[in-house]
Amino acid sequence: MSAKPSLKALAAAQPIRAEAAAPEVEDAAKSYRTAATRSDTRQLSGHFPADAVKAFRILAATNDMDVQELLAEAINMVFTRYGSPERVEITSGRRKRV
Repeated sequence: MSAKPSLKALAAAQPIRAEAAAPEVEDAAKSYRTAATRSDTRQLSGHFPADAVKAFRILAATNDMDVQELLAEAINMVFTRYGSPERVEITSGRRKRV
């Protein structure tokens, strides 16, 4: 039984013409859009145990909030604890409040 060829070997076997590849890259860059709710924002994230993430999501749902809203509330609590005047607006672009 022979081994599978590597991706590098497959790529080398099929050379790509430079002039053919360039328009695809430009088209892909033009088709990318950022959601209006994410303009002027930056992501803040971390990795946590699956049980903690599930509990956080359940807590958010129990309080009729998005995870982002609950996370903003938690960040504001940390700012308060350490005496920082910074505040995060508690909103979510996913759900519209009525």
